[in-house]
Amino acid sequence: MKDKSHSFLVDWTVNFVKNKDIISKKIEKIENGKDGFDLYVKYRDREQYFIIAANISGIDSIIQRLNSNSYFSIVTINSKENFDIVIKNWSKLIGFKFLNIIFVNPFSDMDKKWIVFPHTHHKICDESSLKNGLRAMFEMVEPIEEQQLIAKITG
Repeated sequence: MKDKSHSFLVDWTVNFVKNKDIISKKIEKIENGKDGFDLYVKYRDREQYFIIAANISGIDSIIQRLNSNSYFSIVTINSKENFDIVIKNWSKLIGFKFLNIIFVNPFSDMDKKWIVFPHTHHKICDESSLKNGLRAMFEMVEPIEEQQLIAKITG
């Protein structure tokens, strides 16, 4: 079942990336599994690696795969657990200049996703209001747990 949620999120991400590129047309190629990443996108001006995981409880192993010179996206579901993990590991995540985290719920009646760039966010956001600011973005998308996602895609 976890494979189902993973392949669903990979497909969702491919569509998301293609839709974002409709106007600029900078994508040269999209590959699955390059260098051990779920998705690799070659743009005219840069490369982007995607780590796609419905549950990021193993965030330490994800962090070990990042570096400060490349563009990375972590795509995960908009669950309370994933939100809390990001908050808890914030100080580790802000060190990656080109990292963004995309929280998604394709079945939300509100927004379908929200995106945070920890490095940039940390620079412009007051530490004391960080959690509230992120929570406000989190709440714009209905939360979903992995079991609910699996139920919806297999239902």
